[in-house]
Amino acid sequence: MIKFFRNIRKKLLEQGKTINYFKYAIGEIVLVVIGILIALQINNWNELRKAKIVENNFFEDVLQDLKKDQQRLSYYKLFHTKRAGYLDTLLTYLRNPKKTMGINKFQQYVEPLYYSASATNYSTAFESAKATGTFNDIEAKDLIKELSQYYSDFAQIQNNFTSITRYVEDKFEPIMYNFPEGKMNKETGKLVINEENVQGFYDKIASIKDSRNITIDYEIILRTPRMENYLIGDMGRTFNTIGKIQSRQEKLKALIQKIKQRD
Repeated sequence: MIKFFRNIRKKLLEQGKTINYFKYAIGEIVLVVIGILIALQINNWNELRKAKIVENNFFEDVLQDLKKDQQRLSYYKLFHTKRAGYLDTLLTYLRNPKKTMGINKFQQYVEPLYYSASATNYSTAFESAKATGTFNDIEAKDLIKELSQYYSDFAQIQNNFTSITRYVEDKFEPIMYNFPEGKMNKETGKLVINEENVQGFYDKIASIKDSRNITIDYEIILRTPRMENYLIGDMGRTFNTIGKIQSRQEKLKALIQKIKQRD
């Protein structure tokens, strides 16, 4: 092709057609420029297409993580809602001396309070994209900003869970030191909500015969001011945690909707 154009220019010069030569040369330059522009446009289109594929893959992975988060948050809400109910029941009996719950029911309602939920956040896709610089290829910068804030806010959930765990260790467990573990039976863990199956533990404890004749008035433990202070303190922390969980659920729902509607 280059040889073909060269021959045309040569013939025009040999024939003394200088003006036609310059016209032709200009036309050739224009064609070259147009060709370059077309090539650049095609290259830009390919780059945009690749970036769009990267963006789509990223948000698909993020949606999978967010769906896992949804399930996790539902578990957290159930866990703490049940906890608040147990605390409410114990406080109700504590403040009504004429009501007697019995030692077995007492054991069932205090046992779940020993357990806490572990804070887990699903952010694999987001953290991976941040580490590899994928965000540079994503146009939806506002969504990236919202995702970043969403994952940063998870620290609030962690802090609430930690607060409850420490409060149990510092306030609840010392109160329960005087309550004999020998009173545990197969029904003791009936109200426990936990990701792991803990029933085997209670079955094992119940299978070990206790020949001691230990008696204790559980109401002495239940109706102490320390127990009341603990129940109120734990209830406050638990309700605060439920509020944080619900707020995160609302943000999560809005994020999922925005990601699905971004196109």
